[in-house]
Amino acid sequence: MDKTWSYYKQKLIESADGKYKAFNDPIVNCEYPTLGVRTPIIKKLAASVDLAERDNVLDGFFHDDDLSYDTVLFAGCLASKKGDYEITREYLTRMIPMFKSWAHVDCVVPCLKWVDKDRFLNDFSYLLDCDGQYEVRTYIIFLFECLTEERIDFVLKTLRSVEYGRYYVDMAAAWLLAECLVKFYDKTLKLFETPMFPVFVHNKAIQKARESFRISPDVKAYLNTLKIKRSAR
Repeated sequence: MDKTWSYYKQKLIESADGKYKAFNDPIVNCEYPTLGVRTPIIKKLAASVDLAERDNVLDGFFHDDDLSYDTVLFAGCLASKKGDYEITREYLTRMIPMFKSWAHVDCVVPCLKWVDKDRFLNDFSYLLDCDGQYEVRTYIIFLFECLTEERIDFVLKTLRSVEYGRYYVDMAAAWLLAECLVKFYDKTLKLFETPMFPVFVHNKAIQKARESFRISPDVKAYLNTLKIKRSAR
């Protein structure tokens, strides 16, 4: 028997944990109501859906007006499940604007490790021009999957083109820039020696890089000298 969206939604409702909900709600800071289902349970349930059933399940989801943080996360993970890229792209085009928490982005994007990186970057480049901060964040977080020697110049160029001033965009960019400093120090450093980013992004990236065990104490000390005093601007 085919399992419908109603079946999986009911499974999510049955998996709700009131204590976890109270703990998790302030963290995910979602615009939707929450059920309180733990992320591993949501991901496991999404993984259990056969690809042959995916269309039917997601069709039910897209026609459901009673959404929650948990159901959107489930649908996002299911939409990102390895399969036909064109179908996945169509699902994500509809899904990403429905993200209303940083956790939607950060939990779903790692499910896309299987896609062709260059194709995805090209197909979803429009996200950088979207008004929604979670759409922009999606593209930035996906750049983590693309952080290689071959793409570092593209990543840095992209980060310089972002419209900043939205908290979850700024945090994602700072986190990625910190990783760039750790992995590609020489190429990234010049963007901090001659500051190219807003004060918050600049300083937060330095903070995150200095927290890494992968760079030396001397490098950490030098990065600390590059922090911008807020009174300077």
